[in-house]
Amino acid sequence: MLFQRRQFISSLTAALGSVLLPTTSRSQEPTESNRVAGMLMGSLIGDALGGPVEFRDLGQGHSGLANARNWDAERVLDESVLKELSDSLAMSSYQILRPEAAAYGPWRVKAKAGTITDDSRHKIVLMRALRKMVAEGKDRITPRDLARELLDFNPRVDREPSAALAELVEEGLREYRYASRWLLGERENAYPVERLWAGVSNCSGQMALLPLAGLFPGDPQLAYRETFEIDFLDAPIARDICSALNAALAVALDPKLDAAPPRQRWQSMLNGFQTDPYRFRDVPYAGRQLDRWLELSDSIVQRAKGCPATLYRLLEQEGKPVYYWDAHFTLLVPLTMLKACQFNPLAAMHLTLDFGHDSDSYAQVLGAMVGAVYGTSIFPNTMAVAVADRLLADFGESVDRWQSTLAAAAEQWKR
Repeated sequence: MLFQRRQFISSLTAALGSVLLPTTSRSQEPTESNRVAGMLMGSLIGDALGGPVEFRDLGQGHSGLANARNWDAERVLDESVLKELSDSLAMSSYQILRPEAAAYGPWRVKAKAGTITDDSRHKIVLMRALRKMVAEGKDRITPRDLARELLDFNPRVDREPSAALAELVEEGLREYRYASRWLLGERENAYPVERLWAGVSNCSGQMALLPLAGLFPGDPQLAYRETFEIDFLDAPIARDICSALNAALAVALDPKLDAAPPRQRWQSMLNGFQTDPYRFRDVPYAGRQLDRWLELSDSIVQRAKGCPATLYRLLEQEGKPVYYWDAHFTLLVPLTMLKACQFNPLAAMHLTLDFGHDSDSYAQVLGAMVGAVYGTSIFPNTMAVAVADRLLADFGESVDRWQSTLAAAAEQWKR
């Protein structure tokens, strides 16, 4: 296994040697603060990009995407194709493919471009728990704090939801609320935490807890441990994956990397996935499952040889998702797309959306990673404005407020 990990890191170094960097205006030296904002905004943008095309009929394609499943074998991901994918990335409204409101999708009928899904609503739950922690002068949040916020969640704190919206809120949070009540000691209308999503190792933690990485820039060990401690949303393997992702993001946010080129921040982030304070890697016979998916990502890229159709097929067959929202798969897809696209961030986002399935979950993880490396300027301003407008209108929230909350919470957090 040690040899395999060295192979993996070595191949990453080779891939990063040919990174296609964005234009100069998008690759200035973003500060740690700007990269934290980029991580937050990137996750929201990815969610809003993926929401309208989530679980679409792959046979029909989509006018705004490349439909690379049907490309000729000769058309591979070379520099010109990557530029085309990057330049054509666009944000869609929900009117065509998902016009209805949905508990785990948009909470508005014919939602506008920039509208978020459950992936980002769970981040709002976390941010409100952190905001309350700051206001009360506490030194950290606990799983119980997160549970209380899930039970109390109201889209807008300044108004009551309509009956239709209240029904969507309850349906979308029902499973989490069962577990939250149990965690808080209730037994009526409550079920053991282990029952949550039937024990499936899914991406709930990755949806909710990504912002925690902004509390611990440059400290992957602490980012991992604190994420693992708070994460009652996940089964153990998913908790390891979620915590390792936050460790990797924390590495990319290290202020020591402020003046580093993007390729160095990418390399540092990818090395951050090796963070393993609870030694999952040393479990006899089983090892660390995350290592297998990291290695598979590299293998798929090598064997696909730049052909998206082969890339998609290998992901679906060898990624072995039981559900397309399995925790390992929501990380495997964006990492594989990044490497296949030679770390061209917007081309990787386009290919992630084009791949389909649980596209908003894959894209919000990818967006967080991209933002943590490049900062806010990597994303088209039109996308950032659309997301900011909908976040404020629907939830009374903003990335600026989130960033201020993280800064204040970091000052108080018990170290």
